Amino acid sequence: MEYIYSALKHPEPILIVGLLIFIGHFFTAIFKKTNIPDVLPLIIVGIAIGSPKLNMVDVQDLESVGTVFGTIALALILFEGGSHLQFESLRRSLKDCLKLSIITFFTTVVITTLFLNIWVDLSLAVFGGIVLGSISPAVVVPIVDILKVSDKAKTTIIVESAITDVLSIVLGLTIINSFKTGNLDIVDVMGKQLFVALLMSLVFGFIGALIWSIILKKIRKFPNTIFTTLGFIFILYGLVETFHFKDFHFNGALTILVFGLIIANSSKIPLNILEFTNVEKTLFSEIIFIVKTFFFVYLGICLASQLNQLDVLLYGLILTTILYGARYLLTWLLGPNDITKRETNLLAFMIPKGLAAAVLVQILITSTDELTLDILKVQSIVYSVIFFSIVLSTILIYFEEGKS
Repeated sequence: MEYIYSALKHPEPILIVGLLIFIGHFFTAIFKKTNIPDVLPLIIVGIAIGSPKLNMVDVQDLESVGTVFGTIALALILFEGGSHLQFESLRRSLKDCLKLSIITFFTTVVITTLFLNIWVDLSLAVFGGIVLGSISPAVVVPIVDILKVSDKAKTTIIVESAITDVLSIVLGLTIINSFKTGNLDIVDVMGKQLFVALLMSLVFGFIGALIWSIILKKIRKFPNTIFTTLGFIFILYGLVETFHFKDFHFNGALTILVFGLIIANSSKIPLNILEFTNVEKTLFSEIIFIVKTFFFVYLGICLASQLNQLDVLLYGLILTTILYGARYLLTWLLGPNDITKRETNLLAFMIPKGLAAAVLVQILITSTDELTLDILKVQSIVYSVIFFSIVLSTILIYFEEGKS
C-alpha cells in the first residue's frame, strides 16, 4: 500500500513507462521506412535516462532486478527466434553456421585477448575475449525478424547467436570459477562440459515441447490460460539453469530456442505436438515486443554509467573496429555460398554484443573478493564494445539496406 501511495505521489516513472511503449512502436515504424534498426534509438533513450547529469534514475536501484529482467527478455526473444525457424532451412544452414560461428568466436577471443593484455594480466584478458565472443541473440533476433532475408540467412544468424552465447556463458563461468579455485582444465571444459551443455539443451527443449503440448491440450478448456505458455517458458528456463549433474551445467537459453523450434515445426513431427493458435501467436509477439523495448532501454541505462571515460571509449571503438574487420573477412571466406551478396554482408555485420557479455562481467565483479583496477578496466572496455558494436551494426545495416 505504501508503494502504491508513493507511486501516486511520484508519477514520473509511470509516465516514462507509458511513453516508452509508444516510443518502441514509433522506432519500429521508422525501422520499416528508413532501415535504421530500432535497437539503437532505444539504447540511446536508455543512455539519456541513465545519464548521471540528468539524474532521472538510480542505476544501483535497477541492478537488483536488471539481471532477472534481462534473463526474461532473453528467454522470450529466443523463444520467438526459435518459433520462426524451419527444420529444412536449419538442416541446410547448420554446417556453414557451425563452422562460421566457432571460428568467429575463437578469432574474437584471440584478438580481444591480445588487445586487453596490453593493460591487464593474461587471465583477465582471456576472460574479456570469451565474454566478447558472444553474438547477442537479444539484439540480432529482433533485427533479423524485420529484415527481408532468406530463411537460410535468417536461420544462420539466429543459430549462430545462440551457439556463441552458449560458448561464451559456459567458458566465461568456468574462467570465473577458476579465479576462485586457481584451477582451470580447458580440455575438460571443451571436451565434456560444452558438449554436454549443448546436447542436454537439445534434449530438454524437445522434452519440454512434448510436455507442454500435452498440458496445453487440457488447460485450454479453462478460461484465462493464454499466459501459461509464457509461464512454462520461464519455468523451463529456470529448471534447466538450476539443474546440474556433478560438474555439468546446462544452458536455458539454447533450451528455449529448441522449445520454440519444436513447437513451430510440430506438423513435421509425428508425435501430435500442439501448435499455437493465431491469437496466441499475436499476443506472444506483442508481449515480446514490449519486453524487448524495455530491455534495450535498460541496457542503455546500464551503459550510461560506463561511457564517461574518453580513453575507454577509444579503446572500445578500436577493438570493435578490428573485430568487425576480422568478421567481414571470415564471413566471405567461410559463410554460406548460396545466399546473396547483400545477405552475406548483413551476416558479416551481425555480431553485436549484449546481455551475456554484460551479465558475465557483472558476475565476475560480484564474485571476486578484491575488486581490482584491472577488473574495472575490463568491465569498462566490455561495456564500451557492447555500445559500439550495436552502433556499428546499426550503421552498416542501414547503408547495406540503402543499396537495395
